[in-house]
Amino acid sequence: MRPIQRLFKVRIARGITFILITIAIVGSLMPPQQIEQLTFSLSDKLIHGLYYATLTFFWLLSTKTHTTQKHIQAGLSVFFLGLALEIMQDVLPIQREMDVLDVFANAVGISIAIGTARFLDIR
Repeated sequence: MRPIQRLFKVRIARGITFILITIAIVGSLMPPQQIEQLTFSLSDKLIHGLYYATLTFFWLLSTKTHTTQKHIQAGLSVFFLGLALEIMQDVLPIQREMDVLDVFANAVGISIAIGTARFLDIR
């Protein structure tokens, strides 16, 4: 792939990653009444896993180099983002509580994304 094409794809992936991070922040810090209106009938844990898998996958695509170290860095960055948002739910006065199972579901999604990227040999 030519460098210009690769740069274009990285920029698109970065834009999508930024949008997904923004959605995660807004969605995690909304009062529960508003979240119930937006969510559909899937399990909360399944939504967490799928969302964090998607976020991690695009984060991986947005990096210029794909090494094991970069995959670990991206996975840890997404994990700590999710952890910080769960802690903020507990601390902020938004009638939401931290759920350790949400953190676990996030970690499963992150692991699936990294495993998929490694299997597909994303470059």
